[in-house]
Amino acid sequence: MTAKTMGVVGIAAALAAGTAFGAMRPTPEYLKSAVVYQIVLRNFTRDGTFKAATEMLEHVRSAGVDVVYLTPFVEMDRDMDKSGWSKRQKASGFVTPKNPYRISNYDKIDPEYGGDADFKAFNDKAHALGMKVYMDLVYLHCGPNNVMKDMFPDAFQKNADGSVRTTRWHFPYVNFASKDVRKYLIDSMLHWISLGCDGFRCDVGDAVPIDFWVEAVTACQKVKPDLVMINEGTKPEWLKKAFDACYAWPWSFSIRNFLTPSLRGQVTAKNKTLDQKMPGVRAYEAKIPKDALMFCFMDNHDTAADDWENRFDRVNPVEAGNAAFVLTFLRRGLPLVFNGNEIADNSLNTFFAPVEDPGRARKTVDWGRALQPAGQKRLALIRALSKLRHENKVFAEGTQEWVTAGEKEGAIAFVRRLGDKAVFVSANLTRGDVEFKADVKGGGGVLLAERGELAADGTCRLGPYGFVVVDLKK
Repeated sequence: MTAKTMGVVGIAAALAAGTAFGAMRPTPEYLKSAVVYQIVLRNFTRDGTFKAATEMLEHVRSAGVDVVYLTPFVEMDRDMDKSGWSKRQKASGFVTPKNPYRISNYDKIDPEYGGDADFKAFNDKAHALGMKVYMDLVYLHCGPNNVMKDMFPDAFQKNADGSVRTTRWHFPYVNFASKDVRKYLIDSMLHWISLGCDGFRCDVGDAVPIDFWVEAVTACQKVKPDLVMINEGTKPEWLKKAFDACYAWPWSFSIRNFLTPSLRGQVTAKNKTLDQKMPGVRAYEAKIPKDALMFCFMDNHDTAADDWENRFDRVNPVEAGNAAFVLTFLRRGLPLVFNGNEIADNSLNTFFAPVEDPGRARKTVDWGRALQPAGQKRLALIRALSKLRHENKVFAEGTQEWVTAGEKEGAIAFVRRLGDKAVFVSANLTRGDVEFKADVKGGGGVLLAERGELAADGTCRLGPYGFVVVDLKK
């Protein structure tokens, strides 16, 4: 049975049975304690191919990674009409139509990266090492020459005058009112599942109709019951009906921009102090279902490309990023490590650079950082944090209580609880010393600390970019 045929059968069977879908089924157990690693093939290695990336998977696994998430690697549109290019694409300095998020064929790997056999070999190696593989779905929009254009007359949304309706990135909107388009896209998901894909991160998922995601997830879970769906969005309804995780935008941008004020302000990050930012973070997270996860990051493909000279590991000491990663790994959520974060990579990084451009090589991960003190220090910490997540259920399943006393001074703190176990976590995101009184009983065993301590009376003392993770006394 081919993937395409399997898709039709799966949809029909699921709809006939009235199968439950999405977050209505339990989150796969492994995801609760997982560490996710994002790979942009163009940036990850000098070759920029699946074959080269496959050779790096042992290193990725050694950092404690459980899931590899790949940004789009399917065929890119080659249309040279710049009116159909995004503003960021034009500003990147690489004069190429090939944007990974402007797709011409959802079922074909772009030859820049390799072929189906290379992708399957990558999956097989990752699975053999104990890791899952997720891929990026870009379904809101596509390239102007997407194969659907010739397959279905109603492939793209249209304006009142009959012209193709385009997104703010100037890409055609996919028409989800078309049954043929919906079936084609679902069958494409099943195709990649048949080649070993374990889950999908869905680009701008909030803007795609929820009824499509319900239909797609229903079909795919008939074939792969433990399929994971991550929404690049914030809508609680999407989590309740189709997704396992959303993005922790307010948290991630607030922490990033506080740590590196030179970054452009986004979301709730425009305020200057942590005590101004954190109420918005908490208000958003209170709306997220308790059994859903939130993607927490310090870097991703977008931020690395946009930050450029202001990447946090370029303008801060490695200890600053380390403090932020302690919080990101141990708070409620699903931590993301962007390719190279684990060695404090600070290269100029953009996903717009095509492999054939001779300047692209200078925009890839600087693996030499792994041999330098900063890179070694970051890698040791990432490994320690991954170990804590894997060995302590309190970080995977526990509740979280914010401790706000240190926020005005620049320190984040929280307590994770599960049963009779409680762990206090705090990190200082400033260059100065911080001291505050937390309403907890200190004196328990220290799980991880650097320039930080929690006294028996609950006084937390943190040096510059210091952190402390400690079991609380019962």
